[in-house]
Amino acid sequence: MKRNVLKTYNIIRAALFGAALLFVSCEEKDSKPLGQLNKNFADRTIVDAFLTYKDSGVITMELKSPLIEEFTLIDSPYTIMRKGVNIKFWNSGKPNPNYLRADWAKIIDRKKFYEGKGNVEMINNDGDTLRTQHIFWDNLNRRIFTEDTVTIKRKDGTINIANHGLTASEDFKEFTLFDNHGVIFFDEAGENKTTPRTKPQLPKQEIPEDMVELNPLMESQEKQ
Repeated sequence: MKRNVLKTYNIIRAALFGAALLFVSCEEKDSKPLGQLNKNFADRTIVDAFLTYKDSGVITMELKSPLIEEFTLIDSPYTIMRKGVNIKFWNSGKPNPNYLRADWAKIIDRKKFYEGKGNVEMINNDGDTLRTQHIFWDNLNRRIFTEDTVTIKRKDGTINIANHGLTASEDFKEFTLFDNHGVIFFDEAGENKTTPRTKPQLPKQEIPEDMVELNPLMESQEKQ
C-alpha cells in the first residue's frame, strides 16, 4: 500500500514539475522587453469633438469630427478621424474662412500635415469650390496637392477639371492643373500659360515619411 501511495505521489510531483516548466517556457516566449511593446494604438479618443486652434489669441482653425483617435505614444504621433472631419480655417489678414471636409482624415501632428479621403470638398474665402477624392494639405507651407481628378468651380460659374490632379496654394487661388489637355497655371491676376501635357512630379520631401504607407503618389513616382 505504501509503495502504491509513494508511486502515485511521484507521478503527481513529476506532472506538476512538467507543468511548471511548460508555464515558464510559454512565459519566456510571450514576454518582450518593454521598449519592444506595440505602442501604435489610440491612447486617447474624443467623441463629437469640436476643437479650436489659436495663434497669439486669434482663432486660426476650428475642427469638428464625430470621432477623433490620437496615437501619441509613438515617435511620430498622429491623429485619425475615420468618421469624417469638417475644418474651418483662416488665412492671415482675411476675415472670411476657408472650409475643408472629408469622409476620412489623418493628421501628422508635429508637421501639421493633413490627408483627406472620400468626397473631399474645399471652399475658399471667395466662395470657390474644389472637389476630389484624395488630397494632401501641408498646413505649415500653405500648400495642397493630389494626383486624383479635381474639379474647381468658381463663384462666377467657371469650371476647371484636372484629370491628373493639381498642386496649389491652400486657398487654391494660385494653382497648377494637370489634365489631358495640358498644364495650365492661373494666378490671382488671371494670367495663364499652357505647357505640353505632363503628369505631376511631386517632390518626395513634400510628403512626410509617416504618410508613405497611405500614399499612392509616392508609389507611382517610384515606378516611373
